[in-house]
Amino acid sequence: MRPNILLVVLDAARRDAVQPYGTAPASTPAIAQLASRGHALQRAYATASWTLPSHASMFTGLLPGVLGLRQAPEGTPQSARPALRRVAERLLAQVLRETGYETQAWSTNLWASPFAGFDIGFDRFRYVTSGRDERMNALLGEGPRARAAWVSEGLRSRADDGAAEVGRELRDAISSWTGQPAFWFVNLTECHSPYLPPRPWNDLAPRERIGAALDAQRHLSFQSICLYVAGAHQIPDAALKRMHHLYVRAISYMDNWLAGVLEALDRRGILEQTLVIVTSDHGENFGEGGLIAHGFSLDERLISVPLVMAGPGACDRERVFSLTELPALIAGAAGLERHPWATGELPQGIAVAQYEPIGGRTNAQILDFAAKWGLADRGIDRLTASFTCATDGEHKLVISDGVESLYDLRADPGEREPLPAAGADGAALAALRSALEHPAVTGPSPSPAPAPAPAEPSPPPELEATEEELATIERQLKLLGYM
Repeated sequence: MRPNILLVVLDAARRDAVQPYGTAPASTPAIAQLASRGHALQRAYATASWTLPSHASMFTGLLPGVLGLRQAPEGTPQSARPALRRVAERLLAQVLRETGYETQAWSTNLWASPFAGFDIGFDRFRYVTSGRDERMNALLGEGPRARAAWVSEGLRSRADDGAAEVGRELRDAISSWTGQPAFWFVNLTECHSPYLPPRPWNDLAPRERIGAALDAQRHLSFQSICLYVAGAHQIPDAALKRMHHLYVRAISYMDNWLAGVLEALDRRGILEQTLVIVTSDHGENFGEGGLIAHGFSLDERLISVPLVMAGPGACDRERVFSLTELPALIAGAAGLERHPWATGELPQGIAVAQYEPIGGRTNAQILDFAAKWGLADRGIDRLTASFTCATDGEHKLVISDGVESLYDLRADPGEREPLPAAGADGAALAALRSALEHPAVTGPSPSPAPAPAPAEPSPPPELEATEEELATIERQLKLLGYM
């Protein structure tokens, strides 16, 4: 019997905030137990430092640059859909559905939703909005009314970002499982800014809860994030500490959520025949390196991610494992003899990640920031820098706007000081350079490999967002700090 597959992406979850990667004992017991049943890969890497390109790689096995998705082509989720349509035959859900899997998905992040094209291949895909959606207009406003809305949000601390609703629907799908092999995909944004989990996971006193909500209003808008990165906005240490505390509590909430799903699988009698994979699309920064949230970098805190799995087909890797390898791993677990990922597109043992800024120095938004806030050249450089990196887990080569920096991750995991040219490991540097020159990094999208004939040849229609949906998209992107 072919296994069921459950892929859970805890959006923005840092590796060091999850057991068994170094966080406090008993902080994420469900994930720790999953690892004890299976494996926790020690050197797993995302291909980007934000949601859209990272998920695109997880679903296609290709790097963002090959897909043309280092950034959204027009800055919106909808503009990514054509790029995914072009490689529909490589999309994980499409391949699994064509080989007999029932495919269902739930996502609370617009960048990994039907609007962006990730519904291709799914029988059913639900985008679930934040529990704060009905209060979004007030929260995203200005002046006393907006401040009052954030004060109320912090004091009440009742809403989550959709996880409870997704959990109910996923548990219902598990309890009504018919025997057909199922692929379930979930993206949850509880660990993402604004870092306001519901009580009891938000364990701060009322005054501190209000402070945390006002922190989000002041410091986690897209403008504030950009200005902080550019060195033109300060976040007090107390606010950073509060954000990080609630971030860790949100991850505990996600662990509890996972425990409920694993219990549902066990109650239905299919836990042992389900491959459960828990990972993240990127990490998060809390002031380290002058960075907040994510993007603007490919540092280890952002691209070294947790990857825990148990069940049929679960496997360990001592070498570096790129999330581009997930589709092939899942195909192997599903017993697929022919699939588009039969041969690795990248050299094994080296992970590559890519980041493209929202625009260069002539970008209208950058020009507006520079003029309005008097940004210095160094600040503009921080906002407009592009990055590509390759790592074997011990050394890391970062190229930013043509400048190479090699780091020894064993001695300098925080990437504080690049190795001097005289002290660089020549063999490691050559291997990493070679990886960045590989056709799978620099070349066009490869021709599709032979795949089984489609069971349902008609593709899903292109989604046209209504005016109401467009307004919802804008509100959600602003709440997440993307606009």
